[in-house]
Amino acid sequence: MENQVSSLKSKGIPAEFLSSTQTTANKNKIHEDLDSGNPSLKLLYVTPELVATSGFKAKLTKLHNRGLLGLVAIDEAHCISTWGHDFRPSYRKISSLRKQFPDIPILALTATAVPKVQKDVISSLSLQNPVILKASFNRPNIFYEVRYKDLLDDVYSDISNLLKSSGNVCSIIYCLERAACDDLTMHLSQLGISSAAYHAGLNSKVRTTVLDDWLSSRTQVVVATVA
Repeated sequence: MENQVSSLKSKGIPAEFLSSTQTTANKNKIHEDLDSGNPSLKLLYVTPELVATSGFKAKLTKLHNRGLLGLVAIDEAHCISTWGHDFRPSYRKISSLRKQFPDIPILALTATAVPKVQKDVISSLSLQNPVILKASFNRPNIFYEVRYKDLLDDVYSDISNLLKSSGNVCSIIYCLERAACDDLTMHLSQLGISSAAYHAGLNSKVRTTVLDDWLSSRTQVVVATVA
């Protein structure tokens, strides 16, 4: 959310996010703007956990009553479906917004929904004859290559050589576990690759620093969990 809001602001779009990483002062500033006579905010990013709280629902109701709620957009919508690979119970609670605001358009977005998941998302959100826009996951600007770890003499050296041969470009390496992120980061650093781990086991200040360093090319590689 932080990354998207930063990008939107750079394009002149008034956007903010509410999450546990925000300071109390920043949160209060956002709420004050929403409660004002003419809010400057156009896009607000929130977590599904926050949407489920009575306090935030009351906030949305006030905005709706004032004619200021224009659209509810749900990113990573596949998380709503129990048939999906990344089901999150908190996403199910978002469906209450359909009943709370029956006249407000709902937009569900995902890049990983098979037909069964698509149907479940539509049903869970009570979408009536929705417009469905689909595109192939295959992108012509992406090159795919599979390398089998069991056939490599040294996985760390192979990854290091691949990164070095690509030049000074920003890269992301995904691992299944936090420990694997930390381990790979250590090995890459020893092999002369500027890298940093990024996962939920790190505090918000460290994650923000890692992200900023990567976006500004001070760090070449971020090693992150698939989450």
